[in-house]
Amino acid sequence: MKKTTLTLALLAHTLIASAQIFVEGVKIEPTNTGQYIELDPLYREDGRCTFRVDFGQSNPKEDFVTDEKGKRFDFRSLVDGLNFFYEEGWEVAQVSVLERGRHFLLKRRY
Repeated sequence: MKKTTLTLALLAHTLIASAQIFVEGVKIEPTNTGQYIELDPLYREDGRCTFRVDFGQSNPKEDFVTDEKGKRFDFRSLVDGLNFFYEEGWEVAQVSVLERGRHFLLKRRY
């Protein structure tokens, strides 16, 4: 029984830890982002999507959503990615339509 409880606790901790937003291995937090970030979705041929993120700290052309180790993270679709950001406390504040696609300005919900 103790092993099962411990296993479930470790699994829950892993799921919570993996649901955080990282950009080039840097965790996105209120202390390093402010209230807004900008997302530039990039699509792969298989329909998957990744995001370039401008959070006001470095060169946004190089800043992609990654895991904690810096490996680029792909989403199943644009909506999958936007839902991920919503679950992490961000909401779409503005959508800009440009020649090469859309950009999303996200605002921190809390």
